[in-house]
Amino acid sequence: MIIYLIYSTISLGLLLLFYHMLLEKEKMHSINRGFLIFSLIFSFTIPIIPVGMIDLPTNAFSFLDFLISERNENIVIQGGEWYELDTESALAFNQGSETGRINFPMAAWLIYMIVSSGMFIRLIRIVHRIQLKTDRSDKRLYNGTVIVLLREDTTPHTFLNKIFLNKRRYLNGEIPHEVILHEVTHARQKHSLDILLVEFLKILFWFNPLIYLYKNAILLNHEFLADEAVLAQGNSLKNYQKVLLKSLVIQPSHGLSSRLNYSLTKKRLQMMTQSTSTYRSVLKLLVAIPLIVSISLLPGCDSTSHNLAPDMESSDELSIEILDDSSLMMNSNRTTLHELENYLSELPESPGLVHLKVNPEAQFGMITDVQNSLRKFGALRINYSTDSDNQRNELEKATNAFLDSANRYMAIKPIQSNIDQLEEMYDEVIDLYEAIQAVEDEITDPNTPPPPPLVPSPEKRLNAKTLMLPEAPPAPPVPMEGGNLMQILMNEQGILLMNEEPVTLNDVRESVKRFVNSSDTDPSMVIIAIKTVPMTPYDQYLELLDEIKLAYADLKNEAAHNQLGVSYLSLEKNSSERVNIDEAYPLRLSIVPPDSQ
Repeated sequence: MIIYLIYSTISLGLLLLFYHMLLEKEKMHSINRGFLIFSLIFSFTIPIIPVGMIDLPTNAFSFLDFLISERNENIVIQGGEWYELDTESALAFNQGSETGRINFPMAAWLIYMIVSSGMFIRLIRIVHRIQLKTDRSDKRLYNGTVIVLLREDTTPHTFLNKIFLNKRRYLNGEIPHEVILHEVTHARQKHSLDILLVEFLKILFWFNPLIYLYKNAILLNHEFLADEAVLAQGNSLKNYQKVLLKSLVIQPSHGLSSRLNYSLTKKRLQMMTQSTSTYRSVLKLLVAIPLIVSISLLPGCDSTSHNLAPDMESSDELSIEILDDSSLMMNSNRTTLHELENYLSELPESPGLVHLKVNPEAQFGMITDVQNSLRKFGALRINYSTDSDNQRNELEKATNAFLDSANRYMAIKPIQSNIDQLEEMYDEVIDLYEAIQAVEDEITDPNTPPPPPLVPSPEKRLNAKTLMLPEAPPAPPVPMEGGNLMQILMNEQGILLMNEEPVTLNDVRESVKRFVNSSDTDPSMVIIAIKTVPMTPYDQYLELLDEIKLAYADLKNEAAHNQLGVSYLSLEKNSSERVNIDEAYPLRLSIVPPDSQ
């Protein structure tokens, strides 16, 4: 949108400057009228025609860009959100989302809509008021033109095919014939249509001062045309100039009319005595041709991008990676934020799904810049991921494979005839368990959940069967320290019990905070004991851990605000203040193995 406005303004300015310097003083007023109207239409359309040498957004004319970029905040997120993987990052994100920020694009859009709406309403009211005057006043027909006789004292003016005159002066014959002929020319040549076009453009581009300069130039050109028509009827030049100088200066109450006394300056009087040179006029018009061609080639939208790699073609999906140095990769090609926006602007439609990968050391500012660019061009579905996400996905796959194998192993009856099958299946379970440990060794996140408990060996299962004991040893008792123990149970449907009270996953965060801050507990001694069953959904188990970690992040942040007046994240790592808060709110988890079935 900004680039479109820049190039259209450059075109408007160059053509208007050319008009004032070379064409305005020539007595070819009809051609000049066409040049001014052409300049307006040309300047606002050429930036969106694909004939140029510089790439511009093909949707540059869309005034909904601001609205789209800020309206679609509820994007669809798949595959997990990167900020959920780290407790401190999640806390920073939550704090940022709660802080009030001025939405400048939306504010600009709102101001634009208010002013444009006001100008549109003003235009409608003016037209309506003119129509009311026409309906309520006496009318006469003069050479196919309607003369509206107004009771109010007004200077002669014209709108569309109607001439508005003072009734008393007209009936008394006080209005010179040259004045009426002047207004008839305005009506017959439909000068009001030019003014209405400018008014419409003012509604859309009211912030562009060149529109107002064009209106002045067009109105003055209309006067030149009307003056020329009056003199062409054989009227005396000196008499007509005297009529103009004696005309009333009263202005009509609106700006849509062509009126006799508009721009009554030396330009009009001098133009009447200006000599005509056909050769000079044609030569100046020929000079305009290379100027128009140059403007056409400069800001047009090319259908291909010269800045992007040739294999970056439009598709329904787009892959973007923000590297550790905050540089960008798009579809495996290095690019910049500007080139990304150019690419998105040239797509025939917004990408259906954007895979956005964020490396751990990438700057948060670059992340938000990329997000804003994607939303600006209508990318509504963004799949966030990080290296930690990929590792977490690998961990989840390995864990699911382990649980599936473990369930099949536990489904085999522990009898001597099945010993070979038990041992073979147990070896598979051990391999998958070691795979989980190998993935966890590569993950640097200290908040990574522990692996599920290992199933008992075939020998233990056989011994337990022979001795008629439970197949798995009971869970080791969790140390009881007064009221410092919170027990959380999760079944195969993901239903939760916290200290024997049913809760939902969304309630865990606040429930943990209330428990830790209660008067019956010592925050530094609180233990969160989590117990599941073998068929507990692993993804919900991970969500439960995340909610607990976020609760402790909130507790640490509240402690930092209460004690120091700053956020927890603003404290330097390994500082005494941060260490004291960590010691006051240690996250002590006890993962109780599920009872074997």
